[in-house]
Amino acid sequence: MKNKTIEQAAARKRHKERLKAKRRKEPTLDRGFPGLIEKPSILIVCEGENTEPTYFDQFKVTSATVKSVGTGYNTVSLVKRAKEITDAGEYDQVWCVFDKDQFPDHDFNQAIKIAESYNYGVAYSNQAFEYWLILHLDDHQGGRMNRDSYNDKILVPQKKSLQLQFLNW
Repeated sequence: MKNKTIEQAAARKRHKERLKAKRRKEPTLDRGFPGLIEKPSILIVCEGENTEPTYFDQFKVTSATVKSVGTGYNTVSLVKRAKEITDAGEYDQVWCVFDKDQFPDHDFNQAIKIAESYNYGVAYSNQAFEYWLILHLDDHQGGRMNRDSYNDKILVPQKKSLQLQFLNW
């Protein structure tokens, strides 16, 4: 039959000896290598000058540095403008955000091909970015809505200012 008291005493003794051996070692005064990790930088180049940049700027991202730029350009011109901006700065990711609108399919597809050749991400809405916002803010069932009525839905009715409803969430 085993005697637990003797085994426990022996384990305590081994533990004390390990602690003493650890204390007797010379302290190391070497400094560790700094471990600061740089945040990735993301550039979002948008077709709209106000709506899209305002939307992206509302997100407070702590894990990355995000810069959104509204250009007023469309499709191929927007991708070329994104290239000009990235040539002037250093970005880990670049995204081009534009609407399908009434542009010819060739221009739309060409913009996507050019963006992919530069290794840019592409995010597009199949009607308009504002419609995407309406679907998130309003109980709109997806019926027909004319583009001219988007601003009436998005703008704050009490203030009639350019501040968008999604900023008041």
